Amino acid sequence: MTVPKIATKLSKQFTPLKMGSIQLKHRVVMAPLTRVRSPGGIPTDVVREYYEQRASDGGLLISEGVHISFMAGSYPYVPGIYTPEQIRAWKKVTAGVHKKGGFIFAQLWHVGRTTHPINIAGLQPVSSSNVGLKESKIALTPKGAIDAVEPHALTIEEIQDTIADYAHAAKCAIEAGFDGVEVHGANGYLVDQFISSNINTRTDKYGGSPENRARFAIEVVDAIIAALGGESGRVGIRLSPFGIFQETETEDPIRDYGEVARQLDSRGLAFVHLVEIRTDLATASPAKLAVVKAKAAERGATDELTLKPFRRLLKNTLIIGNGTYISSGDDGEITVDPESRLEDGTVDAIAYGRFFISNPDLPERLRLGRPLEEYNRKLFYSHGPEGYTDYPAWEQSKLNPSAKKREVAQL
Repeated sequence: MTVPKIATKLSKQFTPLKMGSIQLKHRVVMAPLTRVRSPGGIPTDVVREYYEQRASDGGLLISEGVHISFMAGSYPYVPGIYTPEQIRAWKKVTAGVHKKGGFIFAQLWHVGRTTHPINIAGLQPVSSSNVGLKESKIALTPKGAIDAVEPHALTIEEIQDTIADYAHAAKCAIEAGFDGVEVHGANGYLVDQFISSNINTRTDKYGGSPENRARFAIEVVDAIIAALGGESGRVGIRLSPFGIFQETETEDPIRDYGEVARQLDSRGLAFVHLVEIRTDLATASPAKLAVVKAKAAERGATDELTLKPFRRLLKNTLIIGNGTYISSGDDGEITVDPESRLEDGTVDAIAYGRFFISNPDLPERLRLGRPLEEYNRKLFYSHGPEGYTDYPAWEQSKLNPSAKKREVAQL
């Protein structure tokens, strides 16, 4: 049992916030979470139930990553948002969220080099360059984790086609009832593969300088805004400046992701979603922090290793922070105090991940300081309702004294 130390009725997390085209009643956001429950890339009714359970009045959910095209990865059981069948299925999901007064953005996902030919009909994965993964495996395939292959470096024409795929997926998302879209630019996927200097070895206008390596991300965002009729308040982007997942090791995170942030600030986006330094998909907090500090020392960096440099660059844009804001004690996690982040203005809203999996009513539990259900990590990427839609809300929770009394009375 985890008792949150962060929520009171006066908490800034429970104050309203105008975020682009939507008006939030609180600042507790559900982070995008890959859950692999969509056979054939089409969300089922259990997916609708999952999102509806986690919706709250005036709250924002960001969907799991959804593929923008067949070439965007086609991971097994991962949904897409580019076909009529997918649009029809997502309409049921978004309607369920809206029924509870909530909002939902679709996270647009192209994985680039981190898919495998087995997922994409024998075709070669694509990336900014032909730099492949050396040690990381491709986890989501029909055969389980397998070795990566060398990707094909996108040509200029193919880059434009891929940008068009993002724009098409964004229009499909709005047609499906999503309130907006978030570009997945984090965790070593395609947008990140253009930003990161150790992956992007191009010598044309999409490679070399930080400005050139930022170009793909900016053109994707601009194309989506144009496709949505100029409604930039329906668009956000997620970045992981200090990420090392999937062999993303850019030379200077503040410089490289800072250039992306600098250019984004004039776009009028709904938000920029930034991952805290301590958080990484494959590395525990202390180990991740040690790696990032060591790399900063190698380049003689003296700037603070926090999100504050990005706050200074994003003067006109809201920041959603995502990190280890609640710890289960796994792997000696180092927690970050979300209230201090909000109070000092580093971020404007807080995104939670794992504890939203096990607590469908997380905002209310945090607001009232109620105990949280622990999650079962082994079921994160299984394919059924177990570990997905069977976590109880407070009224049915065994942690709830009233629910215990009802259970005893029924015996």
